[in-house]
Amino acid sequence: MSNGILVVDDFEDDMVGKLPDRWYNRDVKNAANEPEESRYYSYFIDEVCNNKYLHYEGTDARHLNFPLKERENLNIYETPILSWKWRVKQIPEGGNELENHKNDAAASIYVVFDMGRVALFKKVPKSIRYTWSSTLEKGSENSIFYGNQKIVVLESGSENIGEHWITVEQNIVEDYRRLFGDDPPARPLAILILSDGNSVNDTAEADYDDIMFKSLDQRLIKNTKQ
Repeated sequence: MSNGILVVDDFEDDMVGKLPDRWYNRDVKNAANEPEESRYYSYFIDEVCNNKYLHYEGTDARHLNFPLKERENLNIYETPILSWKWRVKQIPEGGNELENHKNDAAASIYVVFDMGRVALFKKVPKSIRYTWSSTLEKGSENSIFYGNQKIVVLESGSENIGEHWITVEQNIVEDYRRLFGDDPPARPLAILILSDGNSVNDTAEADYDDIMFKSLDQRLIKNTKQ
């Protein structure tokens, strides 16, 4: 960590046209190094004006998983701001994160925490999903999976789609307390990325970049366009 900033990934060390090296599939296997697995992913590294970023275009529903469990220098009480850049170029029409048969979104960032309560004899991780929804109202907050996943809608529909990056900064400690009613663990389990359009059979297109944790004094203006 340097000057109150802990970078998760800025994709600058990755190869253009490939999956990012430090991200895994849901079984915590390196997606880039699993040929049979990687062919199911619609993400790849792109580069414009000497800036590399993660691009998604397609319908396939596959998470990219960045494990945080071993990041000993991460303490979200010291760096509570999760920051990233994203831009959406196409939303999957009709997507709705609250309905299983329509559960698609142009772009989502998840923060995954330790296990929540037992649901149907299976432990379910607590998570906050920050999403660019096709249909849910911007600013709305919803709950699924027996209350273990909270959905926070940061953008909705096509109003802000295009070529401009949007920088997002969320205080995940405050969000967790508000959404779950208690204090979060100091270290989340993982960051997940998901774009998809398979349920509504429509293409999603989105870009992600500069995912990092920040201290409060490093915070910029929330949700600024660049």
